[in-house]
Amino acid sequence: MRRVLALAGMASFWATSVLAAGSPGALLNLSYRIDVRAAQAPAQPAREASRDVASIALPARLEDLLPKPEPVLAIAAPVVLARTYTDVWERIRDGAAIDDIDSPLVRRWQAWYLARPQILKGITERSRPYLFHVVEELAARGMPLELALLPMVESGYDANALSSANAAGLWQFIPETGRRYGLMQNSDYDARRDVVAATGAALDYLKFLYDLFGDWPLALAAYNWGENAVGAAIERNRAKGLGGNYAALTLPEETRNYVPKLLALKQLLLNTPEVRAEREPVPNRPYFAVLEKPRNLDLQSAAKLADMPLQGFLLLNAAHSPTAASGSGSGKGVSGAQASVLVPVEKAELFKANVERHNNTAALSAKAGKAPAAKAAAPVVADSRKSTQGTKTAYKGAPIVHQVARGETLVSIARRYGITEALIKDWNPLVEAGLDIGQKLFLHTN
Repeated sequence: MRRVLALAGMASFWATSVLAAGSPGALLNLSYRIDVRAAQAPAQPAREASRDVASIALPARLEDLLPKPEPVLAIAAPVVLARTYTDVWERIRDGAAIDDIDSPLVRRWQAWYLARPQILKGITERSRPYLFHVVEELAARGMPLELALLPMVESGYDANALSSANAAGLWQFIPETGRRYGLMQNSDYDARRDVVAATGAALDYLKFLYDLFGDWPLALAAYNWGENAVGAAIERNRAKGLGGNYAALTLPEETRNYVPKLLALKQLLLNTPEVRAEREPVPNRPYFAVLEKPRNLDLQSAAKLADMPLQGFLLLNAAHSPTAASGSGSGKGVSGAQASVLVPVEKAELFKANVERHNNTAALSAKAGKAPAAKAAAPVVADSRKSTQGTKTAYKGAPIVHQVARGETLVSIARRYGITEALIKDWNPLVEAGLDIGQKLFLHTN
């Protein structure tokens, strides 16, 4: 009874103290203090105690006296929308992931390119038809997007480029490495110059090198010098107690400048305001479509089916011999009826319609017992007012390449070869942006 009476006297102490306890350990301590005070409390009259006890309802558990937490409102995570790009250059800038190297060689190459704006302009102009495709392939593999600038170092973004070591195409594959990555090479078709096939092979090779070395500067050095050579250089350094990173290696002159060139172009084209202001945007959409090429049709006839100047068509289809009609095909090992050509997206539907018309004509000829037509049937053109097919002078001589010299203009070049400025522009679409010293022009003469 004394215990009950003591509890009644402790009611107010309990109610105020428990709120301050705040944790199970503090509650246990509080419980101990209550027991001590209850044992020491003087007895009270039974009638008063019974009234106080009746008014008190003690909890079954001490935890029930803890303050109830406020309900937590669920806050939705902010929705981050993927950026929609209109310019491939900005997409490359945001997707760049290779660390910069603090090297005087990088600064030297930046100064070199800035002092030669015509070279910088030339390689960026040549990259326009191919840049979106390369960036798409890089993004699909999760690779740094500034690797799309590597063909500027390798070939100046010229699909027809051929080095003294017989390396060919945008990505400069030597024959042996090209074959190792499935790039067919014969007299009619060289897949090293095929933008689609060679880009896929080059990125596969770069990914292999990165997985091998775990470092992009080393992977790039190996792309230029060879993985065995880089691996041996690393082992030599380790044997001497030296570092095995890119900066520590003794490299050939070309390889030593290779990565700095790429990083210099990256800084200029992506992060230098003056260069970015001069750089033309590249639409973030496909420039070309991959379409089936009719068998036994040479590129000149295919260009007519696409209603395109021959030179523009050859720029996209450098892998095919201009005079070959065997249909060796685009891609790795593709041949025969599955041969393909690249056609600007805006010409794709017209090309497909003209190819169907050509095939129907050939089928009718074969049914009538005649030999299949070796040339394309007269194509339908998109707009007869814009097309010059059928109105050009027939230039029967072999095509020549003219390299622009200082002081030359379209007028002087046209006069020299007895042709018109309009024809030069027709055969060389890039001259619309102006002539550069050293620029190569594809010409025909009588």
